[in-house]
Amino acid sequence: MRTFDRISPASIVTALASVAAAVVLSGCVVAARPGGALLYVDMPPPVAYNEAVVAAPGPGYVWIGGYYSWTGRDYYWNRGHWTLPPAGYRYWNPGVWHRDHRGHYWVPGHWR
Repeated sequence: MRTFDRISPASIVTALASVAAAVVLSGCVVAARPGGALLYVDMPPPVAYNEAVVAAPGPGYVWIGGYYSWTGRDYYWNRGHWTLPPAGYRYWNPGVWHRDHRGHYWVPGHWR
């Protein structure tokens, strides 16, 4: 006997209702945008840490400041770090959290 034959319609409805409730209560919305999905979060990110920037490990290194990312449940602080820029780039333009009528969303940093 196949396993699927033993699943009751009530179990399927309960499972679907649970998934729907989790999506509604997760506090975020995903919307399409050019280049990928844009994740909206209902609550704003906490105030950024004031990180101590230590001396660069060598010439040519660029500091990438820390930032909050959304885990799906809460915000997580990603510590800043030193790195060498990719060939042809010299400056890091940091990412930033923005807000519009749908909520808060992250615009990632990039090299220039």
